[in-house]
Amino acid sequence: GGERNPENIVFVFDANYCPASGLLGVALSDGSLRLVNGRGVCISVLNLPGNQAHLTSFCWDSTGTQIATCVATGHLITWALDMESHQGGNYNTVATCTAIFEGGHQAGRPLFGSRYCGDEEKLLLSWGIDGRVCLWASHAHGNIYAPIAVLKQDSEYPVYAMDVSERNVAIGGGSNGGFIGVPLYLVVLPLDKAAASKTVSGKHESKESNSESPQEHQETKDKR
Repeated sequence: GGERNPENIVFVFDANYCPASGLLGVALSDGSLRLVNGRGVCISVLNLPGNQAHLTSFCWDSTGTQIATCVATGHLITWALDMESHQGGNYNTVATCTAIFEGGHQAGRPLFGSRYCGDEEKLLLSWGIDGRVCLWASHAHGNIYAPIAVLKQDSEYPVYAMDVSERNVAIGGGSNGGFIGVPLYLVVLPLDKAAASKTVSGKHESKESNSESPQEHQETKDKR
């Protein structure tokens, strides 16, 4: 019942190394993502002005030039990195916010993870405590108010972890087995070219997405 974090300690919520860029990304409770090079030097700080919520997770794409950050408010934010900007001893990597995804997850409820997937990684998955797994166009720009599809939606099944293959997604979560959960779902991704190529502006993307009803795919539940 006391004051939370009275000393304002900054906690690490996630850390991932990218072999393609040689950089270590660290998601912090102060709402920033720090990029650290092999010498232990922080070369970039990614955060949005006015964002007071902590980052829960983040992911790299395979090239090391795109990053997706998950926010405790239910937002998903993508960034583009200029990897040439820190070459030649310049300890500063230029990062640009490319899109803010909202509307797919319940507002104010944290996301637990995201993952680039699909042909040329044109798709982006996100999941969280609201039990939803949303599919987005990863190369979209601007404000995106609706996902391409909601692959899973179950408020009684918070999603804590996922793994992605070429066409399938393994989803772990639930509350029947405690915090980590026991049941496992397998979902087939709709990797058609029409969906994957939706990389237009936020305004157009929103209209496209709202015209499509979310399609839930066949799931297999494994109770171990």
